[in-house]
Amino acid sequence: MIVVHKEQDITEYVSDMSWGGSKSEVARKLELKVVNAPLDKNITPLIIDLADPVYLFEDDGKTELFRGFVVDREASSVTGTVTYTAYDLLYYTLKSNATYNFSGKTAEAITQMVCRDMEIPTGELASTGISQKLIVQNVSIYEIIMRAYTQAYQQNGVSYRVVAKLGCLNVEEMGKVVCEIELTEDSNITSSQYKESLNGMVNKVKIYDGEGNQTGVVQNDEDVTKYGIFQQTYTKEEGKDPTTTAKSMFKSVEKTFTLNCVNFNGAVTGAGAVVRDSSTGLSGVVWIDSDTHSWSNGVATMTLTLTLKQMMDVKEG
Repeated sequence: MIVVHKEQDITEYVSDMSWGGSKSEVARKLELKVVNAPLDKNITPLIIDLADPVYLFEDDGKTELFRGFVVDREASSVTGTVTYTAYDLLYYTLKSNATYNFSGKTAEAITQMVCRDMEIPTGELASTGISQKLIVQNVSIYEIIMRAYTQAYQQNGVSYRVVAKLGCLNVEEMGKVVCEIELTEDSNITSSQYKESLNGMVNKVKIYDGEGNQTGVVQNDEDVTKYGIFQQTYTKEEGKDPTTTAKSMFKSVEKTFTLNCVNFNGAVTGAGAVVRDSSTGLSGVVWIDSDTHSWSNGVATMTLTLTLKQMMDVKEG
């Protein structure tokens, strides 16, 4: 791996590093531990300031894995290192709020407008073609974008995610990228864990009009019979089919798997992976919910959290 600060290759200064992301954290993170030896005249001091750009490349020096800027730095006299934490440009969308009143705009047009106002470069924005009304007050730029795409998802059933690539914000349809290699217990998986939970379950939704009168109800009969009722409500909105939107709120048993593996840089949040692991029962394509890639003492490893069904980061207002 090659680490670049501005235009300088600083890989030789880095003792340990980790790179990763998750659906919940949105912005991808790069953490570097850099040698700090001010009294050693053989080591040229390395000065990295807050907001300085940093990059992570494959060994070929051309394939860019990460582009971001330094948000935190922490020095320790005990360990003799300085720890730098950098995030990609999606960090700006999480830390900046705005108020808008959109009418007759598609999710892609809304995203283009808010990014232009924030001076955030955009790349490819998934096309929905669905005009909508969206009023937001003092919410994050990321949430504005995801509220817009959530409204599209509730009408067309297509899931979307926001990612940063080569210094641009992109919105892409979920479920289209699968890792090039298989993760198997007899080749690259070193350990695995499994968990299932009812914490997020929704299996019944009552539908109401704007005056609080119930106008309908939808439920997942199989889950209701097996686990009992986990109910939410939905108030009809102009331009949305109430039954389709209410059904989009269903959530079943949440099953998560954690794998510790030999590193593969293509295994990142949002991608699919073919996994064969008898201890967890995984066999086939699963989806990466979070990933952490670590390099220490010349050894590269990764930890992945996987789900059986890829879930959009739904934001409703």
